[in-house]
Amino acid sequence: MRWLVSLGLVLGMLAFGVGVYHVAGQLKGDRATVHRPDQISAPAVSGTIYVVQGGAIYRFRNGSFTQIKSEGGWTQPSAAPGNQLVAVRRQGNYSDLFLLSVGGKTVSQLTHNSSSAATEDNHWAFYPRFSPDGQTLFYDFDPKDAFSSYRADLAIFATRIDASAREVEWTQPNDYTGGDVNPVPLRGGGLIYTKYSIDDAFQVHSQIWFQKHPRTAGQALTAPEVGCAQPAVSADEKLIAMVCTKGSNQSADLDVATFDLATLTFGSPATLVSGLVASPTFSPDGKTIAYLAPSRPDGHFQLWTVGSSGPASVRDITTDLGLDATSPPVWVGG
Repeated sequence: MRWLVSLGLVLGMLAFGVGVYHVAGQLKGDRATVHRPDQISAPAVSGTIYVVQGGAIYRFRNGSFTQIKSEGGWTQPSAAPGNQLVAVRRQGNYSDLFLLSVGGKTVSQLTHNSSSAATEDNHWAFYPRFSPDGQTLFYDFDPKDAFSSYRADLAIFATRIDASAREVEWTQPNDYTGGDVNPVPLRGGGLIYTKYSIDDAFQVHSQIWFQKHPRTAGQALTAPEVGCAQPAVSADEKLIAMVCTKGSNQSADLDVATFDLATLTFGSPATLVSGLVASPTFSPDGKTIAYLAPSRPDGHFQLWTVGSSGPASVRDITTDLGLDATSPPVWVGG
């Protein structure tokens, strides 16, 4: 009898183990497979879009992705003069800006933020954006705090593209917020960006901010409680797209508002997409917005588009990628 009981226990344990592995296998099989972009095809869009996945840059054209920069810490590409790109290459404790051809060849290194003396002397550079005339490069940089070299509140800097140019610090970030990010330079010389602040209850808020000249106070375009960030401006500078949390820490909507630069009038925002949205960018003609969002709550970020005039035109371009949500798509003509 003792032998039969022992055998029964062993068989029960074996059945339990097999069942666990069977269920685990089913759960694993149900998870979406993440492909490299150049392993799939997708519905075509007008022009060309650049995206980032796994530290590599991909070009999307005519329904196909082509890897133009291999995995190496690449992120946040942006359009540059002369049919080129400017992009960030991130290392373990610093990052630099590089000028690239549209085919991915490195043209030049624009910053040198690694220090051979000490790690705390390294710097970070992010979010490069050229002015509409192509003469000035705006980007985020961490000016060191003399009393705390490890504090990194990013400020927006600008530099002219010539050998004798010196960097100009445009913004003065609020302390211990992470700083000012997402610069969008305008034709008239002004700048739209995301500014963070901390209230008396130690809550962090993000606002869309406008600034006309370097180191001036600027003006808030959105209220702090709405939590708007990641601005994108249409080519005619009449629309602003942004991501707004509206008090939630689990969702972020894609909103669009009219904008009159002459009077700094900001229209009432309309929600185009609800859920978890990141990194909007306008098409060259301003009629469509590309953005990143997961296909399901626990999924990876995919490429989507929506018409800038209404939510009925939401279109999922990809379904099984894992795109970098902090790298806005770059949408150019041709």
